[in-house]
Amino acid sequence: MRTLLLAAALLAPSFAFAEPLVQESAPSTISVAKEGENFRVVTDSRRYQTNLLPSVAAKNALIYQLLEIEQHTSAVEGPMTEQMIDEATARITAYPLGDSGKGEAAFTIEAKADAVEALGSFLTLTRYGCCVEMATRAIYSLESGKYLFNTTADDTYRRWVSMWAQGGFEFERLFAHHARITAADDELFGDNKNGAVIISYTTETAPLQRLMLVASQDDMDHDAPLEWMARLELVNATFPKGIDRIFVEKRGKPAELFSDAILRLTLDEGTIVEIPLVADRLDIKGARLPKDYSLIEMKL
Repeated sequence: MRTLLLAAALLAPSFAFAEPLVQESAPSTISVAKEGENFRVVTDSRRYQTNLLPSVAAKNALIYQLLEIEQHTSAVEGPMTEQMIDEATARITAYPLGDSGKGEAAFTIEAKADAVEALGSFLTLTRYGCCVEMATRAIYSLESGKYLFNTTADDTYRRWVSMWAQGGFEFERLFAHHARITAADDELFGDNKNGAVIISYTTETAPLQRLMLVASQDDMDHDAPLEWMARLELVNATFPKGIDRIFVEKRGKPAELFSDAILRLTLDEGTIVEIPLVADRLDIKGARLPKDYSLIEMKL
């Protein structure tokens, strides 16, 4: 029996592990100091993550990358108080991975963020806010490194609506909305105090349009955003009641494919915005708006 076991061991294939192509380490730190009756806690964490995504530019070829994720948080907390975060930032650097190992950094993204999630084509940086503020999520392309949009849609699987057509990821369009009230409003709306919603129109790798919906003074004076349950949907002849995804069953140029539809934003039963999609553009002039509301084209 022992002879048979020895013979089996000698005949079994042996596996040798190759030298690593990439070997990295990054320390994390924490500092805790007394601050009045509470504690000031400062953390700097670093981690690595691999990621795989289809390339829009390279006609659906796969991109394999290494992400270095750094997060900084400064907060006041203690046994008798809730945690109060007064500073939270993130820095994400993307490196290509291949048979020769890690390449030069493709891009770096830096922004305010309480949470970081990287999955497939998109990086999501979340700011949770406080009290009546909703969470808002900044979405970036993990192929180009570009900022695409912010979204306050709460459903994980419906943070934006989309149209796509035959021909691959190059022929896909995303629509998203960011509605007041969030911790990012001052940065996103700037000096426009009546700015109520930002509507974004993008590809998977770059923004195409960004519109600001400006509410009436009366609605803002009566704190209408506190009551809104903003929702986006697409409407066309096939889906007159609205839907979150439309597939165009043909090939062609974007101006021909992404047209003849309406983007509908519902804030409440009486506050509805409808913007036609014409030749791959959201048509402000053709929009139907509530009384004393307006749309402004924002710089990208």
